Amino acid sequence: MLIPEQYRSYLFPHSRWLPAINWNIKLFGAHMQQVDKGWKVPEESHPAFEIVLILQGSQRIVLGHIEQDLAEGDIFLIPPGTRHVIECVNDQGLTYFIAHFNLDDALFHQEMRRSGQMYFPAGTKENERLKEGLMNWVQLLQSEREYTTSDLFRIQAGLFEILNLLAQHASSRAATAVSPTVGHYAALIAESIKSNFSQGNMQNEVLRDKEIRIEDIAASLNISPGYALEVFQKVYGISPRKYLSELKLHEAKQLIQQPDLDLTRIATMLGYSSLAHFSRQFKRWTGMSPRQYRQTLGNIQFF
Repeated sequence: MLIPEQYRSYLFPHSRWLPAINWNIKLFGAHMQQVDKGWKVPEESHPAFEIVLILQGSQRIVLGHIEQDLAEGDIFLIPPGTRHVIECVNDQGLTYFIAHFNLDDALFHQEMRRSGQMYFPAGTKENERLKEGLMNWVQLLQSEREYTTSDLFRIQAGLFEILNLLAQHASSRAATAVSPTVGHYAALIAESIKSNFSQGNMQNEVLRDKEIRIEDIAASLNISPGYALEVFQKVYGISPRKYLSELKLHEAKQLIQQPDLDLTRIATMLGYSSLAHFSRQFKRWTGMSPRQYRQTLGNIQFF
C-alpha cells in the first residue's frame, strides 16, 4: 500500500529514504584491437569517457602538452571532449582493450574533472581494481558464442562497478563540488542538446534545419543564456557549442563505420545540406575526409 507523503513522518518518524535514481548510462565501442608499429589515430575527441587497458606492447597517448607512454597492464582514462592522439610505438605491435561510456550525472562529471587523474599505472591498487572489471569484459569478448541476456546484465553490472570505483577515487581527490543547482541546470542543458540532436530529429526535415541555440534552451529553463553557459562550462569543462560538435563528430564516426551506408546518406542523416558541406566539416574535425577516415578503418584488426 502506498502511504501519502504527508503521513510518512507520523508513521516512520526516524525513517531514512534512498534517493531516486534516473540516470541515462551508455556503454559503446568496447573492443579489443591489435595493430602494428606505426599505427596512429589522428587527433580526435569524444563526448564520452574513454578508458584504455594495454594488454600487450606499448602505446603513446598525447593530450595537448601531456605525453604518456603506456606499458602492459597500464590503464588510461580520457575525459569527454579531450583532444588526443594515440599511436603504437612498440616494435612487436600492440594489443589493447578500449571502451567508451557516459553517465548523465553532473556531479560525476564535475568530480572526475576536478580529480584530474587519468593515468593508472600497473601494480597500483586503483589499477588492479579497475583492471579486474575490464578483464571481465575482455573475457566476454573472447567467447565465440552469441551474447545472452545474462551477458548483457554482466556487462552493465561491470560498468556500474567501474563507475563506482572511479567515483570513489575521484571523491577522495576532488575539491568541493559545485552546488546542486549548478549541477541540475548543467545536466538539463546537456540532455536538451542530446535530445535536439537525436537521429530522429536529424531525419525530420523541419527539425533538422532548426539550429540548436543555447538561448532557446536557456529560455525553456527560465535562466539567462549567460548563466547557462557558465554552469555548463563549470561542470563539463567545455562550452555547449563544443559539446554539440563532439556529439556530431561521434555520430559521424559511428555511421562511417557502417560500410553499407553511403556517405551522401550519412551527410543527410546528420543534417548537412550536401556531402561537400559534411566533408569540409569532418575534415576540420579530424584532418581527413570521411572517405579517408573510412579507408583507415580497413587497416585495423578487431577481435
